[in-house]
Amino acid sequence: MDEAFPDVAIPPPGTHAFYVREEALSFDRFRGRTIIDNRYPDTTVLEDPIDTSGLFVQCRFGVDASGHDLICLNPVWLAGAPTLWFVALPEHDQPRPAISLVGFATEHFPVGTVITDPEFFTLPLRSEEQVGAIRWWYEDGIVDQVFIAEAWRRRHLGTAFTYAASAWQALHGKCSNLRSDGRRTELGKHLDAGTQFPNRFALITEISPPMDLPENE
Repeated sequence: MDEAFPDVAIPPPGTHAFYVREEALSFDRFRGRTIIDNRYPDTTVLEDPIDTSGLFVQCRFGVDASGHDLICLNPVWLAGAPTLWFVALPEHDQPRPAISLVGFATEHFPVGTVITDPEFFTLPLRSEEQVGAIRWWYEDGIVDQVFIAEAWRRRHLGTAFTYAASAWQALHGKCSNLRSDGRRTELGKHLDAGTQFPNRFALITEISPPMDLPENE
């Protein structure tokens, strides 16, 4: 997915997002793009061909030549944020299946690459070197926790992780309406103010404990 993002002005907050599936891939995945525009209801999923020329492309998603998930966020929206690659930590065997994306800003993988936990444990990295992470229940698209390492805060990373999680949902054909149910960590309680979709974040009703991720010993 080396195609450049079109030079289009960023739409105002509250503009809808819709998802265009360009190609079906292995393991029930899809190559596609996220478009920000009000011509379709928020979170609509469409099949190409759809003419989106002149519209703002928030992200592209698919797989790389090795079969890794690939999530490419438009950097125009995330000025000041580092470029990231991710580790996916699935929890498929839980009563409410969840997944976490843990982000790193090193050069071990191309930007947007999503690797598995076993692959991560072969690298000369520790979990403490992460930039941040997001955890959500992927069947219903509800965000559980967001964590940004102290040294990386105030750089639009909460927004970046939310957009990456939304792209993962679209890539894997899951619920497209990624949102909050009012439970957030202390660090994530103002997340709605920094996203394109504040309407997807319910008013806070409960502060969750800080996100705790496994160590790479």
